[in-house]
Amino acid sequence: MNKNYRYGIFGGSFDPIHIGHLRLALAAADELNLDKLILMPNYISPFKQGEDVTSAYDRIEMAKTYESYCSAFEVSNFEASKEGPSYTFETLEYFNNNYEGELYFVLGYDSIMTLDTWYRGEDIIRKYPLITGRRPGTEDAEGTNKIDSYRKLFNARIHVLNIEPFDASSTEIRQLIRNNESTDGLLTTEVQNYIKENDLYK
Repeated sequence: MNKNYRYGIFGGSFDPIHIGHLRLALAAADELNLDKLILMPNYISPFKQGEDVTSAYDRIEMAKTYESYCSAFEVSNFEASKEGPSYTFETLEYFNNNYEGELYFVLGYDSIMTLDTWYRGEDIIRKYPLITGRRPGTEDAEGTNKIDSYRKLFNARIHVLNIEPFDASSTEIRQLIRNNESTDGLLTTEVQNYIKENDLYK
């Protein structure tokens, strides 16, 4: 295995992908010196079964607009092509077993708070180095305590990015669009244009 090659997976619904995701991805690629960061929209999250989710095609196309922001970014349809719930542990195992290099898992601060409750979440924490960044709404002390507990219980390797918290929510962004309100500062121009051209979230 080429341990000098570092790559990460950053998955999610990305419905829509927003500037908070972009800031986290850019910081992860920069601070960890990642050769590649794979943005991976899921078909549907196990936590969102039964919910109305925008088509995987549209979410992938929106994510692809981010590839121009960093040479390390690459969008994958690995989970979206499954047409079923995406389990992060299985995705990480597939890439770890089929590609060379050291694999990192990038996730939001709110997700890291519940990671131990995910399907085989404790195995993810034990096996894969994690990258996260603070987010408004998650108390810093609570997050720090959770991360410390992961390190003690599972010998976890967790890198907290040196970025300012950014308040953005895909749910709130969808509501803004429905209300014909501005999403400036929350979405890139490319994603705004894609949403408008394809009449999404109306």
